[in-house]
Amino acid sequence: MFSDLIYDSLDQIRVGGWVMFPLIVTCLWMWYLIVKKAIDMYIYTRGWRPVQECINNAGKADFKCAAWQKNIMDGFIKERTGRKDLNTEILDSLRTGQLTFVQQNIGLISLLATIAPLLGLLGTVSGMITTFSVIAEFGTGNAKALAGGISEALLTTQTGLVIAVPGLFICTFIARRATDLLQRMQRFCLMISQSTLINN
Repeated sequence: MFSDLIYDSLDQIRVGGWVMFPLIVTCLWMWYLIVKKAIDMYIYTRGWRPVQECINNAGKADFKCAAWQKNIMDGFIKERTGRKDLNTEILDSLRTGQLTFVQQNIGLISLLATIAPLLGLLGTVSGMITTFSVIAEFGTGNAKALAGGISEALLTTQTGLVIAVPGLFICTFIARRATDLLQRMQRFCLMISQSTLINN
């Protein structure tokens, strides 16, 4: 049964023509980034603690919290000065430093999901060119040759949409989670800036 599935898949790739190869690469790359981003976000946010608890345990090596909370707290404890305005700037700088990791690869996932249907459209054009070439050479009497071009056109379009639709939905979900996390970071830093830590 598994060998039949592989054979059918290879046959579909053959029917779809050369456009199937960039579609497959796009699909694998997109899903690799999605899985990697999901794992990274889970690890990055695991162990979240309330802000006041983080403030009370600031500087304690054995205190466990989310990775982003620890990065901000440890960086602030290490770099803070005796001036409130400088401490606020340090907090903003530390929060900004987390943006790169949180937003990493989201744009690329969205780009790959957007490219997939365009590649499918390219396959459609390629299939229609094949079909018209057959018509020009043999007329409409060669049904098998005509079916090959039409199959290529429809299969690549279908593959592009199958890749793009779940990719765009998941990318939207990840982007929303990233936005929520960035807002949580902003509130976290705001509460620290209003605590006694800012003046110590």
